[in-house]
Amino acid sequence: MMTSAESAILLTRNEARKLRKLQTKKLQAYETVTKFEKVTCSELFSAVPTQYLCLINVNFGGVGNVTTEQLIKIFNSFKGYIGVRLTHGKPYSFVMFDSVSTALCAQKILHEKPNEILNGRVLFIEFVNLKYQNFMNQIEEGSSTPTSTNGKRNIPGLFLIENFITDELSESILNNIYSNTGWILLQHRKVLHYGHKFDYDTNQVGEPSHEFPSFMNSIFDKLKKINYPLLPEMEQLSILHYPTGTGIPPHIDCHSSFGEFIMSISLGSPVIMELKNVKTGEVMNIDLPDRSLLILSNEARYVWSHSIRARKSDQLDNGQVRERGPRISLTLRTLNPDKICKCSWPELCDRNIIHLELNQTPNSIISFIPRKKKTTN
Repeated sequence: MMTSAESAILLTRNEARKLRKLQTKKLQAYETVTKFEKVTCSELFSAVPTQYLCLINVNFGGVGNVTTEQLIKIFNSFKGYIGVRLTHGKPYSFVMFDSVSTALCAQKILHEKPNEILNGRVLFIEFVNLKYQNFMNQIEEGSSTPTSTNGKRNIPGLFLIENFITDELSESILNNIYSNTGWILLQHRKVLHYGHKFDYDTNQVGEPSHEFPSFMNSIFDKLKKINYPLLPEMEQLSILHYPTGTGIPPHIDCHSSFGEFIMSISLGSPVIMELKNVKTGEVMNIDLPDRSLLILSNEARYVWSHSIRARKSDQLDNGQVRERGPRISLTLRTLNPDKICKCSWPELCDRNIIHLELNQTPNSIISFIPRKKKTTN
């Protein structure tokens, strides 16, 4: 039988083990931030308390992320709390207080302590160095810099119609889709094709496929009623199921295979779509709500690539983080039977040119360059 002295020694060993584990996590968290910012801890953090706290190991959009709601719940109980700032792609986040004393109080209570709201996760909290400009820029700009751009900037040919279909029609369509057994499995998602298949390797039209499902008649009736000139009859439908956290790489649908109009109806979880002008590099984001219709035509169709980043949450205009869920998209296209494109961007068009990757990064978009003319000696 174990004596009280032996129990005390065992407890001390357990505590020492937990302490070593905590210090390892702390070292890894601090190393992650310093490597990301490419500066030392002394440049990032202040030994003297300030009114801004940096949460070393709290971010959003990645593995082990937290939500804005969780952070608000943690810090809202402290006097002087102003708000939180979570920036996409950063391994850290910030909390603002109205004074040094109120920030100090929160830091003393929460630093290196397991947090019940975060299921026992330990927070590492430092005071922001007010002279480190990158941190200060993020704190000061915060929610004033929008990450979704509905209504902020007009891309020629881009239209978003919210509440395009009713809740009842949406539910009926989703029931029909989820009961279908003909799904084609892709990487991280699955698809149903109608009219023609879509070739995801080339972004071109594939072989003929099944006739459109009957529920699309209600969609086509809706399309006829929208105030949009010269809207053609759609000939190809791809229904895609996106599990939580999945996305699509940046791409422009092949000019010569498909017509000017690409339309997509979003069902289920809302999501942020990223659009990038392949000529200028300008990036714009648009929030796609449940039951909305997105129309890409003209410049939005031919010049801007579109993508959805693979992550489990999106940051909104107001700085809030919105969790994602499963999503269904119904994408409609017209076909070019003669494979002739007459768009106004020949330098981006595949009618006389070949396509190559613009760069070698994982998220590189597909662009086009002129064919080299053959020369004779």
